[in-house]
Amino acid sequence: MNKQRLRAIIEGNIVSGIIQFLILASAVVFVLESDSEDPHAPHFILLDSVFFGLFSIEYILRVYIEPRKRDFIFSFYGIIDLLAILPSLFLVPGFRVLRILRFLRIFRIFKATRFILAVDRLTEALNEIRRELLALVILSLMLVYLAACGIHYFEREQQPEEFGTILDSMWWAIVTLTTVGYGDVYPITPGGKIFTALVTLVGVGLIAIPSGLLASVLTEARVERKIEAESEANVDNESTEGIDKQT
Repeated sequence: MNKQRLRAIIEGNIVSGIIQFLILASAVVFVLESDSEDPHAPHFILLDSVFFGLFSIEYILRVYIEPRKRDFIFSFYGIIDLLAILPSLFLVPGFRVLRILRFLRIFRIFKATRFILAVDRLTEALNEIRRELLALVILSLMLVYLAACGIHYFEREQQPEEFGTILDSMWWAIVTLTTVGYGDVYPITPGGKIFTALVTLVGVGLIAIPSGLLASVLTEARVERKIEAESEANVDNESTEGIDKQT
């Protein structure tokens, strides 16, 4: 079998679908295998060995059909393919802990065509707003610092263990600004409660900004692609009509 035909088979819908299923199945087995007391643990180990064999065969075949093998091996998706099988090679007792890296197999799901297109669009959108995101990161760090300083001032005397230093207060500042609110540390003084309310309001707006920016860029990109597709369709129709008139 020549390389062109083998490439068509490997990159075809059937083989790609099987590989995607195996990726998801290996992720499920990885979760089930985490229970060391499960009586079915040997079966999970056997399944993992099967996945390792299948992924290894696929990786070797992909390297074989690639004309520029070095470029493929060190490409993004080549590294993902390698990470799908590399952790299972660590069977030596001293390196057994590295097998935890098997969870990286799930990243191979991005090799599906639809996921690749979606990731490309998301990457383009993030590239469009990279300056805004950088400014937002700097602003967020400043707000964390200011919030930590403020809550330290209000709560340090009442809760010295939780807010005794600004470094201790930064955990509270991060949790509050991100609106997570674990509740493990919280203010008890009137001033601290009022300050927390203000910080929370700022955090709600802070979280909404990147979502709005990303949604706006993605919407604009969709509109531009739609306009381009309609323009290309109109050009094709005009070309077809011109040929019909000439004949």
